[in-house]
Amino acid sequence: MMMTDTTFIFFLFPISLSACFLKSGVQKLVLLAISLYFYSAGSPEYFTLFLALTVINTCIAYAIPHCRSAALKKALLILGIILNTGLLFYYKYSGFTIEIINGLTGSSIGAKDLLLPMGISFFTFKSISLLIDVYKGKVTLQKNPVYPLLYLSFFGHIVSGPIGRYEDFYEQDDSTFDIRQKTEDLTDGSYLFMRGFCKKVLISNILSPVVSEVFGTDPSGSSASLLWLGSIIYSLQLYYDFSGYSDMAIGIGRIFGLGCHDNFNYPYCTQSISEFWRRWHITLGRWFRDYIYIPLGGSRSGGKWRVYFNLFVVWLLTGIWHGANFTFIFWGLTYFIAISIEKYLSLPDRFKSGISRVVYRIFTLIFIDLEWVMFNSRDIKSGLSYIFHMFAGGGSALSDVRALVLLQEYGIILFAAVVFAAPAIPKIKEILSKHDGALSKTADIMMACILTLLFIFSISFIIAGQNNPFLYGNF
Repeated sequence: MMMTDTTFIFFLFPISLSACFLKSGVQKLVLLAISLYFYSAGSPEYFTLFLALTVINTCIAYAIPHCRSAALKKALLILGIILNTGLLFYYKYSGFTIEIINGLTGSSIGAKDLLLPMGISFFTFKSISLLIDVYKGKVTLQKNPVYPLLYLSFFGHIVSGPIGRYEDFYEQDDSTFDIRQKTEDLTDGSYLFMRGFCKKVLISNILSPVVSEVFGTDPSGSSASLLWLGSIIYSLQLYYDFSGYSDMAIGIGRIFGLGCHDNFNYPYCTQSISEFWRRWHITLGRWFRDYIYIPLGGSRSGGKWRVYFNLFVVWLLTGIWHGANFTFIFWGLTYFIAISIEKYLSLPDRFKSGISRVVYRIFTLIFIDLEWVMFNSRDIKSGLSYIFHMFAGGGSALSDVRALVLLQEYGIILFAAVVFAAPAIPKIKEILSKHDGALSKTADIMMACILTLLFIFSISFIIAGQNNPFLYGNF
């Protein structure tokens, strides 16, 4: 089940809204029940495993602070990490590993064709963060076990994240019933949910057929214009797919007073490759920073080469986390090389002129676009072939015609995707608020009305059976 499914929109979401104004303990219990139903409907084959993992991680999290021996506390932490990463490896990477072993040794070991449990990568990272934070004393669990159980299983975050932290999830004090705070949470959360829904349905879903068509053709027979168009549209489609889902997930959490760090901050407005990854999938970047990079020594390691080694480990794991394919490893390591070069040469800070900075920003966006081509390719060879023909040109003249036809058909959506990938609306609101408070409030009301109409329009698309994939649900 996805949050853009009609079952969720017309059945599960309205039921969950009934818990908005319940007292804290009862509300958490209702949300836990809804979360378990959500998972059982979306991944029934693995519901028992998911339930068992959720309970076991909760038990370990409660047991760690009560251990009298430091060695026992550490052993429990290691046990929890091995359990979570072991299951992630088995379901996501065992077949890939066996394929590599067969290729290197010439053996023919059989691999099981395993169905990937829903949201296992996100669940694994949330579980590990909870156990480590409890072990380090950064988090103190409530006496009611419903709280950690809900954190691990919350239906809003289980499919595609974000990878929230326990301390952020329960940041709001819910010891007293504050009707004003709950009303504000409902309003703000609903706005985020509707915004994300529209981004997903009206932009990402509509652009999806173009990506499928262009990436499904032989690049050697396509023109450079068609290949560039396909890559740019994929970059935008992926952004609106994942950021849309993140807005929906954060919004649903906010409705119930459950917090989560922002996951996107207009990443295509970046000035460098390093900055891009401080703006894209922010919760994943924070996770690798806090639980891998800093424990390895971070940027304060002895010697500069150790810093680059730490970066190498992080980006290798980032690539592997996204999928069991050499394309993701290649994708991660090329980002490691680019970011290391930026770090070594102090880019873009060393550029003094505005023109140099603009040129470097253009180069950055081109590099990111090429990286997304590899990210979306079935193997390294096909990805490199696509990139080569983006620059080599050639192909059928009909491809140029097809590129023009696609621009005509999808031009309005593409234009909207480019405009809203920048902070256009926040800038307008900021300007209005400085000049006229009343005008700013009127603009807010108008935007809310427009968003509501777009949300209704989006629902009509779903009812009509529009193509409705979630790209990051695969990870």
